[in-house]
Amino acid sequence: MRWWWVCAALAACQPGAERVCASRPDVVDPCGGLDGGIDARAGTPDPGAVPPGSVGAAGGSVERLWFATTGDTRPAGCDQTNAYPKEAIGQVAAAMKALRVQFTVDLGDHMYVCNQSDAEARQQMAFYLGAVARGPSTWWMTMGNHECGSAKYPYACFVDGPHDANFAAFMATLKRPLPYYANDVQTSLGLARFVVIADDSWSLAQAAWLEDALGDADGRARYTIVVRHHPVQGSQTGAPEILSILTRHKYALILTAHDHEYRHDTATWQGRSVVVGLGGAGGKWGFGTVLQGADGALVFVQRDANGNPVGTPWQVSPQSLTAP
Repeated sequence: MRWWWVCAALAACQPGAERVCASRPDVVDPCGGLDGGIDARAGTPDPGAVPPGSVGAAGGSVERLWFATTGDTRPAGCDQTNAYPKEAIGQVAAAMKALRVQFTVDLGDHMYVCNQSDAEARQQMAFYLGAVARGPSTWWMTMGNHECGSAKYPYACFVDGPHDANFAAFMATLKRPLPYYANDVQTSLGLARFVVIADDSWSLAQAAWLEDALGDADGRARYTIVVRHHPVQGSQTGAPEILSILTRHKYALILTAHDHEYRHDTATWQGRSVVVGLGGAGGKWGFGTVLQGADGALVFVQRDANGNPVGTPWQVSPQSLTAP
């Protein structure tokens, strides 16, 4: 499936032209001066039929995968609750919904609270929930480093650990017993398993769970999609044990954020990892979409805040038959 390739160059606004709208300072206008900067311009809908199916909080069944992803949807500064960019995040969420994606995979960092205020952490999470309510009804969340405010080694938060305002607010919003989980989506071309890692709640228990979740997927899934906040390249990869475990198993895609940019590294991890830290914390607004084509390939498209394609799409085949 390459039905958007023709329109990509025509529809996309250059990300370098991004600025806030003159009439609504909390809305980012990816089109900049191209439309006068008066207000955000709606994206051009992708042509073609949307793959049918249903995905909920615990997974689901679809003809083919069609989902959106972004990360680092938080204020740029510490304790700036009054400046939470809820309108801009809502704009991104609405663009996802306009594309009629089946669900969204969030990549972490929804708040920036440094003062351990329960009230501020809850308020920022409430702003986040209100914003993403404008998007797809199913929205899977990932724990980021700002979902834990611990300043003591090992700089991690746990469900049975000391109280942390950020972690408590995140877990109340996540509505799961643990900050890490796996969801299965059955497609007509095979099982897709999404493995959501909590980098900043790393423990022996999570390590055992991750080995089991990936090991089971090795034998049953055609697609293993690893989701975590920290990238798998560079100097901020988090616990080294996580990368070690990943190298022992199969994967189709590795979705990450933390770095406030878009980056597809073709040199490592079989070209299957991508950073999508476009939720606005670094002033870059947008998201990505993943479509499972009829040939089984997963096609990734970077998009601006209105859903317009940016740059050149790329694709990967289903995961290899053996681990790397």
